[in-house]
Amino acid sequence: MGVVTHDKLPRPSRRSLLAWSGTGALAAATASLGTGTASAATYPAAGSALLVPSPRLDLNSPSENWIREKPTRDSTILQSIGYDNANGHIYLAQVTQGGLKLTGESEPVSSADRNRRGDLTLTKWDMSGNTLGYMYLRGFGHGMSIGVEPVGGKAYLWVEADGVEVVDVSGKASSRGTRLARFPFVNGQVLDTTSPTLAKYTPVPGSTINTASVDPVYGRLAVRYRDTDGVMKFQVHDLDLARLGIWTQPLASISEPKITSVPGWPLTTYGHPYLQGYAVVGRYLYLYHGNNYGFVENIDGQDVVISKPDIGNTFLTSVDLTTGTFAPAPPATFNKNVNPLHTTAAYTLDYREPEGLGVYVPDLSKPGVFSIGMGFASGEPGSRVASIYGKSVLIQPS
Repeated sequence: MGVVTHDKLPRPSRRSLLAWSGTGALAAATASLGTGTASAATYPAAGSALLVPSPRLDLNSPSENWIREKPTRDSTILQSIGYDNANGHIYLAQVTQGGLKLTGESEPVSSADRNRRGDLTLTKWDMSGNTLGYMYLRGFGHGMSIGVEPVGGKAYLWVEADGVEVVDVSGKASSRGTRLARFPFVNGQVLDTTSPTLAKYTPVPGSTINTASVDPVYGRLAVRYRDTDGVMKFQVHDLDLARLGIWTQPLASISEPKITSVPGWPLTTYGHPYLQGYAVVGRYLYLYHGNNYGFVENIDGQDVVISKPDIGNTFLTSVDLTTGTFAPAPPATFNKNVNPLHTTAAYTLDYREPEGLGVYVPDLSKPGVFSIGMGFASGEPGSRVASIYGKSVLIQPS
């Protein structure tokens, strides 16, 4: 495989960013489906659509400083990012800060209760990181990933919903969504997960910890969830079908690969970094792992700092959705210049916690030319800020 220039990239099909950013895609999908059951003649067998070659991000390409330490609506840590490429906006999700009294609340709510209940804040940025608007979501989840779907001049958000309280190994309570919700961004709105205006979905019956991400190039929705056996998995669906609530024909379905399964992984150096975000473009899934500077993990009975200042344990990984394996396969011994890739992007930030991936398409006339934005949280407690660094070099399939 070789690095390609933008003018040589293969174009995606018409069912792409340019085709589905308006209401015409929904009308076309409804007409072709008739009674709501996908036709085998119209939609190919599961997985086959992803066999079409697509470019992938060169993980080893230089990181670019796109937005540096800008405030969001609330002062809490960034959780995820998503791009509205059609309208030139960025959306960011975070757990709502403590001490606020929102519409319908009799008194201010603590940070612990916001976490436990799954209250989220959405911030709308312009492409320079200036705040244009916000929403509050009550009872939705943790906001680890969001999907952004432009429809004309509006943006619809795909967010986990119907959050339930979970307690991690440290005893800290937070919330995770049991379903997905789709709704338009409305500046200043306080939206409850019980609102009858929400479109809600259960892609996999019995699943928990549901989140979503939109592939803006090929018009797909990626869903991450935990199945009834406790296994974290990903599915990729046609966005037109997902919007109609049809989940029976996934284009891909894989178990979440563990980056610590790479042979030679130096566990006492990087530990088990948390998954902090994901994105999908074509046949490739991108995973984003890491912890904040100074994070300590107990390894074999010893407390080890696994995210050292100026180094960190942030990793970017690409996965082939047709096989569920790293793309390309990792070598026999660990090397930072392969896949998964250890990145020191934004290493001069204080605190520096990787949070959220987004797919940026800079020119709508060339939807196959994309970049991946990596979110970072930094700043002091009570005054956190957000940064986005990106990678833009693409590799063409051979």
